[in-house]
Amino acid sequence: MQQSENSGGRHHDSATVLRSLVAITRRGLVDARAGEPRLSITDQSIVMAIADEPGIRSTDIARMFRLNRSTVSRQLSALIALGLVEEISSTTGRGRPLALTSAGEDAFRGTLDTLQSVIDDHLAGWSDAEITRFAQDLQRFDRGGTPA
Repeated sequence: MQQSENSGGRHHDSATVLRSLVAITRRGLVDARAGEPRLSITDQSIVMAIADEPGIRSTDIARMFRLNRSTVSRQLSALIALGLVEEISSTTGRGRPLALTSAGEDAFRGTLDTLQSVIDDHLAGWSDAEITRFAQDLQRFDRGGTPA
């Protein structure tokens, strides 16, 4: 009986973590849409992927976000038309490597600044020790639960 009660509590807590991460991320990304250019959450995710991995290809982005390649292609066409993303010539592989333009870099930095502001607001009442512990726990969570 004890084990099933704990696993039910664990599942509830795990579901709370999921809901909280989704809500915080969605609110931050929605807040970031208030800037110019007004990018959708998908656009922001693609811009962030290109910023994190310059030279990434559209097929890699589709796989990363589990999106249909045609969806990524449409999004990229719009981002290219906005002057945020550019294709880089390459002699290897299928598809063209992607990079952010200077306007894309600015949009990316603006999104990051907005997201950082959301996080800073949420942590405003926390002590330095609490923030350090939370950061360590999130890093462990991101690594799949393995200790540092």
